[in-house]
Amino acid sequence: MRALRIIVAWFVMAGVSTSVFAGDLRASAVSAAQEQTRDKPMPKPYLWAGSGLFVGGMAVGIYAFLHNRNGQFPEFNEATATNKPLGAAGLGAAFVGGTILFLGKRKANESITVAPGKVTVSKRVTW
Repeated sequence: MRALRIIVAWFVMAGVSTSVFAGDLRASAVSAAQEQTRDKPMPKPYLWAGSGLFVGGMAVGIYAFLHNRNGQFPEFNEATATNKPLGAAGLGAAFVGGTILFLGKRKANESITVAPGKVTVSKRVTW
């Protein structure tokens, strides 16, 4: 029983003393937080194509659904006066633009490094 107490005491002392070699906890936490929040910018082709399609699609969709052939905003029982196929096409283009923006944001978090003798690929995964 005495040997077991000595072994447990050694393990406790070793566990407590190894945290001394880790360095300052506050500095480690700050550097880890800064590393997590550092985001790369979205690639420009994704940004411009996605935002252009989104804004253009929403503008066409709003125009097609709200502009009727009478020159006024549509009222109740005037559903046939609006251009529903053009409005649906505009909303579809806006959806495609939003998808391109989403994929561009995901691509910004990927990193490929090429060095002499090695190629590394890293990707940040968040939940």
